Amino acid sequence: MADPTGWPPDSYFDREWALTVMQRSLEALHKEFAADGREEEFAALKPWLVGEAPALPQAEAAAKLGLTEGAVKVAIHRLRKRFRDLVRCELAQTVEDDAGVEAELKYFVEVLAAQ
Repeated sequence: MADPTGWPPDSYFDREWALTVMQRSLEALHKEFAADGREEEFAALKPWLVGEAPALPQAEAAAKLGLTEGAVKVAIHRLRKRFRDLVRCELAQTVEDDAGVEAELKYFVEVLAAQ
């Protein structure tokens, strides 16, 4: 596959790796919500997880879900925490110990920030 960014091959590979980790973690999170019958909640809160939230006020999500804005803020916080946990689990599959997970997580964030 050609690199549309013009980045060096190793940088392109690392970016694709980070995006794959994110996608796999997002899919796992979606499956968890679906298994609990909470797909509507996931769909309403997902914009705050994937960076699309500025277009959607929390009050609108709260009204859609029948929650207060405070409850939506807590739900978003919990969603982000669970997502971080799932990213850590994905990264843990490729390293030997907790220190390796921390190093991979740091690099993961650096790669995504470089986009």
